[in-house]
Amino acid sequence: MKNLDTGTGYETKPSTYIAALTEVGRGTPMGELMRRYWHPVGLASHATDTPREARVLGEDLVLFRDKSGRPGLVQTRCAHRGTSLFYGKVEEQGIRCCYHGWLFDTEGRCLEQPCEPEGGKLRDRVRQPWYPVQELYGLIFAYMGPPEKKPVLPRYECLEVLAPGEFIDADDTSIGSGGGAIAPCNWLQHFENVLDTYHVPILHGNFSGTQFTEVMNQMPKVKWDNTRHGVKAFSTRTLPDGKVMERTTEVVLPTLRVVPNPFVGGYGRVESIGWTLPIDDTHYRIYTAARVREKGLFLPKGAGAATNRKRWSDMSAEERREFPGDWEAQVGQGAITFHSDEHLATSDHGILMLRRMLNSQVNAVARGEDPVGVSFDPDAEPIVFEAGNFVVDAR
Repeated sequence: MKNLDTGTGYETKPSTYIAALTEVGRGTPMGELMRRYWHPVGLASHATDTPREARVLGEDLVLFRDKSGRPGLVQTRCAHRGTSLFYGKVEEQGIRCCYHGWLFDTEGRCLEQPCEPEGGKLRDRVRQPWYPVQELYGLIFAYMGPPEKKPVLPRYECLEVLAPGEFIDADDTSIGSGGGAIAPCNWLQHFENVLDTYHVPILHGNFSGTQFTEVMNQMPKVKWDNTRHGVKAFSTRTLPDGKVMERTTEVVLPTLRVVPNPFVGGYGRVESIGWTLPIDDTHYRIYTAARVREKGLFLPKGAGAATNRKRWSDMSAEERREFPGDWEAQVGQGAITFHSDEHLATSDHGILMLRRMLNSQVNAVARGEDPVGVSFDPDAEPIVFEAGNFVVDAR
């Protein structure tokens, strides 16, 4: 009898993903956890008297600022006949639907129904679904969860304590994604990557050439630990002079990537925060706020891709295949990666810790508890992170 082939694709079982950690719509386990936090939905400069479409956690919304200066975020479809308010007209008191002229304020109250007798005697019975918003760090944040559970909008020490000449700048181009502004894959594929420390010397060093600095090409020694708000990765690398670079990165619930500058333009505490916003189950976008000394400059001058690489936006499809980065690696996992097909190893310990923490918080919310990191104290102190690059003597 001839030998049979083994391990072929025909023998594999149907592939699945962990829906409880990846799907973010209302009523899903992760969707309900996400809705217990504030999320950036646009730059502060996006809230103008021109309506702007926003898709967040699988919901289609319209962001605007009325002519009195109040930002508003409402569901897209008008409560009257379902026409998109993206085509509406922003006025002093709110946004007016293009179809029949119903006017809604920033909290969804119907102020006018011009086609109805006396401007709509029953207009108080109609409410356009809306969400509370606040402005901070050059971003518009929205809370999309149960009103009775609305926490205070957190503040962060790394964006509060500024050195002379520093100011806060915000960005919506998905710095850290490695590619375009909107990534066509699940948010968790990027979020987990923050703790995947060992991919750095392989993907960003040996495989595609030095994309950061030479020291980052070294295989680090890594330890992962839980924090009050998430999981951190602590890594060490020996510098040419014998000193040691200690680098800490953190993921913080719900979606914060707290990653110190990989180009090591200077050593010290983390300079920026990125929010990995789930647009829906198969797309995400990163909003970033950072301490900078020049507007639009989120990396030190002179820092850039390796000499054998161009900017991602200037690369051809063949160049991206030859020199892949985070975008290619994560989008290459598929719209939602098949977790059932994974073979996790010891270097994936941080990813396992993150999944366990997310599972525990999903279950806590399902039990009616408050998830980690939320506060209802308006006088709460800014949250302090451990993340940063530091140089110490060899120990």
